[in-house]
Amino acid sequence: MTFYYDNQRSSRTGTTYDLNTGSNDPGWRTGGINANVTKVVFDPSFADARPTTTYNWFYYMANLQSITGMSNLNTSEVTNMAFMFYGCNQLTSIDLSHFNTSQVTDMSVMFYGCIGLTSLDLGSFNTSQVTNMTHMFRHSNNLRTIYVGDGWSTAAVTNSATMFYNCTSLVGGQGTTYDANHIDKTYAHIDGGPSNPGYFTAKNASQRGDVNGDGLVNVADVTALIQIVLNSTPADLSVADLSGDGQVNVADVTALIQLVLNN
Repeated sequence: MTFYYDNQRSSRTGTTYDLNTGSNDPGWRTGGINANVTKVVFDPSFADARPTTTYNWFYYMANLQSITGMSNLNTSEVTNMAFMFYGCNQLTSIDLSHFNTSQVTDMSVMFYGCIGLTSLDLGSFNTSQVTNMTHMFRHSNNLRTIYVGDGWSTAAVTNSATMFYNCTSLVGGQGTTYDANHIDKTYAHIDGGPSNPGYFTAKNASQRGDVNGDGLVNVADVTALIQIVLNSTPADLSVADLSGDGQVNVADVTALIQLVLNN
């Protein structure tokens, strides 16, 4: 599925759709093609579009494996991102680095059931206007690290029920682990350790070699890195690419072992 914004619509093959508005379903969802989509592309022409909602855009695209050209999605006028990636269980990464969320009020169910994700970088997010974060990360049970920056806030949030329900792999930047008694916005902030536990990691706080995100670089990170290499699991290059070659492989394991041995 490709997003265009030009005057070539009449000459394109396949079914075409208009963008949705508000909390109305997009045509591609009501048209029932979601289960067939394996790749989404944002064409450079789409950079000129100004959608006002991304509600249900990729709702239960269970076979979606990649989204490219996300920098061509201008979200500066979007107010509703609810259900945007709901059930995208084969996505292993999402590039959200260009997202402008300053006008967004609803992020409910946004990453619900994204079981393929192990990390999310929300460093570009400004959530000062968001009031609804209900079920935002619910059932993303392999999600280990969530990065946020200075723009993250839950001050306006009035509904955050089961925001982190079953996010059992979550670890905050100072080592705070998932607690079934704290699944709403209470822990939806940068981890401050035992005195102020949270599930998030500061965007610029990750250190080279801290593969497991516990704030330390030690043997546990070597073990974590070996598992990443053996299982070909996506990893944060800023902490796992110890050799600096743009990949995560055995060379990084060797480099990390040396780093740990040399303290």
